[in-house]
Amino acid sequence: MKTTIVYIIGFVLSIITLSGQVVLQSGLTHRFSAPPGNYDTFPIKLKNIGLKPCGFSIELADLSIECDSGYRYLKPGTTAQSCAQWLESERYTGSLAPQEEILIKVIMRIPEDYNLPSAQACLLISSLPLEDPQDLKKLQVRMRYALNVLYRNPMVPGVVALHAKTLRMDSIKGVWALRYLNTGNVDRIISSKAHLLNENGQVIYRTESLHSKSFIPNQCRTLEFPSQDLPSGKYQMVVVSHTDLGEKFGLTHSFER
Repeated sequence: MKTTIVYIIGFVLSIITLSGQVVLQSGLTHRFSAPPGNYDTFPIKLKNIGLKPCGFSIELADLSIECDSGYRYLKPGTTAQSCAQWLESERYTGSLAPQEEILIKVIMRIPEDYNLPSAQACLLISSLPLEDPQDLKKLQVRMRYALNVLYRNPMVPGVVALHAKTLRMDSIKGVWALRYLNTGNVDRIISSKAHLLNENGQVIYRTESLHSKSFIPNQCRTLEFPSQDLPSGKYQMVVVSHTDLGEKFGLTHSFER
C-alpha cells in the first residue's frame, strides 16, 4: 500500500515539474489588527517550479465555514463580515518563465466606519498552465491555493467562545484528540495543556498539545495530545487552553479504561 502511495505521489510530482506549475511560497494566512481607517500591505510570493512557462490568476472571494462540511468560497461581499472589498492586488494575472519568481503586493484598506469585531476574506491563487497543442492530450495537474485574510478590530471587543465537541482516544495515532468548535466571532490561535488525574485526584500525567492551531469563527479543528498506556480504572482529564491574546478557558472529561 505504501509503495503504491509513493508511486502515485512521484507520478504527480513528475507531471508538475515537467510541465509548468506556479506554487505559492508565502504563507497561507495573513492576520492584521489595527483601528478602522488604517491600511496594511503584504506580499504574495509565487514561483514557477516547472520546466515550461505557466500562467497564474488571483481572485477575491468570501470565506464561509461550516464545522462538518468545511470551506465554501463565495462571491465577494456575500457574507456580513467580508473584507474582500478592502483588498487590492497590484496584479491579478500573469505568467512566469521556468523557475521564475515574483512578489505581488496586496493592500488592505479598512473602512473608517467598520464596527464589527472581525472580518475575513480569501485570495484564490490558481496555477494556469499555458496551452501547448502538444500537451492538450496529456494529463495536467492544476494547483490552487486559498490565502485567508483575517482582520481583528481592536476597537470592538470580540466574543471568544470555543466549544469542546469531542474528546477521544485515537489508538492509531497514539493521541488524545480534542475537537473544538469556534462559536465566537473572532479568530484565535489555540494551544492547550492537559492533566490526567486518577480516581484519587492525583495528577499522574501532564502533556501539551502537539501543535497550536488557528480557529476561524464556526470552524472545527482538532488538538492532539500524546497519549499514555493506562491501567484499568477511572480517570479525569483536565484541559486548560489559552489563546494568542492571553484568554484562558478549560474543560474536564471523565472516562474509564
